[in-house]
Amino acid sequence: MQNVLSEIEAAEKRIESSYQDLRNFAFSLCDSVMKTGTGSGIIIAPTLRSAVTSALAERTSAEEALKSRCSDIDTLESSKGRVTDLKGRLEQTDSRIREIKRVFGAIALERAEAEDADDRLKAALRPYTDQLKLRAEKKNSSNVFIRFSAGVGDAVLKGRREREFVSAFDTLEKERLLRTVRSPRAEALLQEYQKLRKKEDSIRKRLKRRESEVESLEINGQEDSIRALEERLRDAGNNYEEACINYGLFLFDNGQKWINEKTSDQVLDMISQMLQTQRYIDTQQEFIKKCRAHLVQDDYQAIISENEKKIASLRKEIGRIEQQIADIENENTLIRARIRKLGAEDE
Repeated sequence: MQNVLSEIEAAEKRIESSYQDLRNFAFSLCDSVMKTGTGSGIIIAPTLRSAVTSALAERTSAEEALKSRCSDIDTLESSKGRVTDLKGRLEQTDSRIREIKRVFGAIALERAEAEDADDRLKAALRPYTDQLKLRAEKKNSSNVFIRFSAGVGDAVLKGRREREFVSAFDTLEKERLLRTVRSPRAEALLQEYQKLRKKEDSIRKRLKRRESEVESLEINGQEDSIRALEERLRDAGNNYEEACINYGLFLFDNGQKWINEKTSDQVLDMISQMLQTQRYIDTQQEFIKKCRAHLVQDDYQAIISENEKKIASLRKEIGRIEQQIADIENENTLIRARIRKLGAEDE
């Protein structure tokens, strides 16, 4: 019995595998018919065919949506990288601009003290030159406390002077007096400064565009995540596959309605493979049916054998009871004889 059960299990696995083969053939048959037609003018199952077309459209839409989202993510990462790069370049440019301002401002303050300095330059920088003179006087003062207070905090004092140099440059730029600083070094710095300002402006514009692009891509990304789009594509693919299989199986089951002399060899080969597979499934199902019938027969035989045992046991019991009845009847016969004997003696 165990061997028969094992054979049934093996046959069921073969049927399952063959059913999958049949589904694969049905999918291929549908694909071929959708692309090249059946060779027949008869419209076969328009509802099933329409379901295939709709499922294909949804799968294509899901693929394009996922591809677009992946492209957006690539663009987003690229844009983020460009933002980081542009910020670094802007920081370097700003640092160099500040250094130019500091050096140019120092030159300007020095030139403002010269005899031949432009009067406009002197007037614009007088607050700074006066402050420098006051600081020098404090440092050279005979008052010990004043000298001490002027000399402490050299690092702080250096930072203050650098800020003053930059401020002097900004003042001259605001009043359009940068070119009043007559010095080859100042002229070279001014030319570099103008180039850097144009470069800075260009970088800021590009940075703004990139930051706007990143913001837009991040907002769009909140609506359709990659995982959701992948799930949508998976579902659409499964629906398309099932629609194709259903249509392909219908075409296979109703081949007599549309197969003719114009049907392509490729389609006929698929039909032939499906027929062979279906026949194999039928033989396996018939085999399982016989095996199950054999199992039922074995069960019936087992029941019959058990019943026969019960009958034999009951027959033995009947024999024992019949013997007991006979013994009782004999005993009654003897008792009756004794009764008759006693009656005879009384007479």
